[in-house]
Amino acid sequence: MKQNVEKRLRVAEETLREMEYLLGGGFYRAVTGRAYHAMLNAATAALLAKEIQSGKRQAIVAEFKDAFVKTGLLGEKYHRYFNHAFNTRTEPYDPAFASPDHRQAQTSILRVKEFVAACRKLCE
Repeated sequence: MKQNVEKRLRVAEETLREMEYLLGGGFYRAVTGRAYHAMLNAATAALLAKEIQSGKRQAIVAEFKDAFVKTGLLGEKYHRYFNHAFNTRTEPYDPAFASPDHRQAQTSILRVKEFVAACRKLCE
């Protein structure tokens, strides 16, 4: 189990580095689109560390809230960050949505950094 936790955290951190690279290139849609994937891997690691397994992606958002927010281990903002990323994960590929700007992409990166760091602490 521990090996899977570390693997998920590494993937989350790698995705965060990808987001920073994409930001530098001006690929703001790609940055915001990757936020969910980074958070999903970090949240999955935290759940695995507590021996909570989930099969469906949408269930992970709810399980994360139940295991960490409702219990007071994390603040509500972490659930909001994760839920927002989940709900907007397809927007970067839908032409009906306005393209995110530099500020929105930076905000996504800051939230992911904070989220991944919080999940890493939960795994210790």
